[in-house]
Amino acid sequence: MRGPVTAACAAVLVVAAGLATAPFASASPAGSTYRVDVVNHSGFGLDEVDLAVGRYSDPVIRLITQRHITSGATATFDLGACSDVHKFAASAFIGNREVLHTSDIDPRPSCHTQIEITHT
Repeated sequence: MRGPVTAACAAVLVVAAGLATAPFASASPAGSTYRVDVVNHSGFGLDEVDLAVGRYSDPVIRLITQRHITSGATATFDLGACSDVHKFAASAFIGNREVLHTSDIDPRPSCHTQIEITHT
């Protein structure tokens, strides 16, 4: 677990294509997987990018982590079946400093969300 974060989010965040407001189980093609890309345009390497995922089939929020995301690189997360993804949220860290923290994001019917970190 990380220590308390003393500063508010210092990253500018862009979520591609906006946010959905309702589940979309019928809108996604059968067998599609949900993908989240976190693109690092910050000019700094990220030590860690975390994605917390809530699924309809699992009452426990699961954490997926990728480490050492260089500037210009993308951390790609496969969240599993589109129809099973309920909500997710992302965080990114440089050392112990949290530079990105999203609120809950609803999944998109396209089965893809892109989050861009433009500066820290």
